[in-house]
This record gives sequence, structure tokens and C-alpha cells, in this order.
Amino acid sequence: MQSVMRLLALITIVLLPSTMTARAQSSNEPTRSEIEIRGIVSIPSGTANFSGTSSGDTTIDFKRDFDFGNKLGFAGRYTYRSTNKKHKFLAEYNTTKWSRDTTLSRTFTFLGQTYIANLAASGDLRLNVYRVMYAYRWGTDKLRIGPMFDMGVVSTRIAISGTTNNGTRSGERTVTKFAASIGYDLDYEASPNINLFSNLGAIAFQGEHFFHTDNGARFYFTKHFGASGGYRFERYKLKKDDNFVTVRAHGPFFGGLIRF
Repeated sequence: MQSVMRLLALITIVLLPSTMTARAQSSNEPTRSEIEIRGIVSIPSGTANFSGTSSGDTTIDFKRDFDFGNKLGFAGRYTYRSTNKKHKFLAEYNTTKWSRDTTLSRTFTFLGQTYIANLAASGDLRLNVYRVMYAYRWGTDKLRIGPMFDMGVVSTRIAISGTTNNGTRSGERTVTKFAASIGYDLDYEASPNINLFSNLGAIAFQGEHFFHTDNGARFYFTKHFGASGGYRFERYKLKKDDNFVTVRAHGPFFGGLIRF
């Protein structure tokens, strides 16, 4: 996994010099590079089983068992568009962590330990995603749409703990997988100061599923500064031997951006 991370980091670094070269060609050329920081309000759900069995009483349901609430996550994005707007590159990292203390409504098993109903327990769930994307788009100066391909790393972490008269029970598991998806990318210039966008990627392979989409608008107050907003949905199912974790998260996002 470290080699995969080094490869993705190298790809990102390779893309940056093209931005600086294009910028140096002419100060009158339109801006093609963009850095965006987002806040993402994520509403989570999903399931996980780390007991080596698919029996219902050992499958944790994030909504039923912990009812994780809405959480503000963060994302950083770098985008580069070629002069003719046909080629688009993107590097993105986003992270969200949910935590909740609750009283369990049922008994379940996690990593070989049984947590009984009415136990005071705490749960932590984290989702980290890093991806790089390339899209080739056809169209006009106002509308560009075409196929896209992305690859990256999806990492999930689940931790559960609870205290009984017999002591503390706790368990933690992290699953990290290389992920790739195919889909489409769209940009529509509604006006010189308003950009509407849509991006979707999905793939299913050997029982694992990867899906993400975000749709929204960018508003440019000046040539170099703007704001963004929209709605994002993502679903990842990762498998490890006989175990699995499925994380779904959706919600609105908002952010600020700089073009250069």
C-alpha cells in the first residue's frame, strides 16, 4: 500500500509543472488551474462484519447500532484544464470522522468480542479518500462533457469500545484498498461568472463496489476568487477475506476557491 501511495503522489507532482509552464506562457491567457477547499456535511450509513461470518447478529449497522449523526468533513482539490478545455486533471483528498456514545439496543459480535444489549458503548468511523482523475471532454466553449477515469486509495477505520462489570471490551479495524472508477465529467459555463458541474464514477469488481458523484455550481466573484456549493454522494464497499465494510455518505458541500 505504501508503494501505491508513492505512485499516486508522484502522479500528482508530475501534473503540477504543466500548470506552472502554462501560466508562464502568457499573462493574458484565461486561468486554467484551481485550488478548492470544501466543507462537506456528511450523513452516514452502512454496515460492517469483521467476525468472519455473514450471520445477521454479527453484522453491525451504523444507523441502527450507533446512529452516527451528521458530521462536517473536509476536502482539498486541485484542478487543471487545458487551453482548449478538452483535457481536465484533478487531484482530491477528503476525510470525515464520525463518533458517538450510545446505549446498544441489541447484542452483536465485533472482532470476536460480544457487546450485549443495553451496554454503554462508543463507536468511531472514519473515511479517507484520495484520488486523481483524468477526463477527456468534447463540446463548445460553454459546454464540455466526456468520459473520465480516476484511481486512488479508499481507507476506512472502525473502532468500538464498551465497559461492563467484567472489564472493558474494545476492537479496531482498518481496511485500505486501491480503487479505480470510470464515468463522466461535465462543465457548463452558464455565464462568465457561473460554472455548473457534474462528475460521476463507479465500478464493481470481485464483490467490491466504488461509487461517487458530486454536482453543483461555482460562483466567481473576481477572476481569481470564487465560491462553490452542491451535493455529494459516495458509497464504498471494501472486502478483506470473509469480512467487509460498506460506507455510504451524502450531503451538501460548500467551499472557497482560487484560480490562477
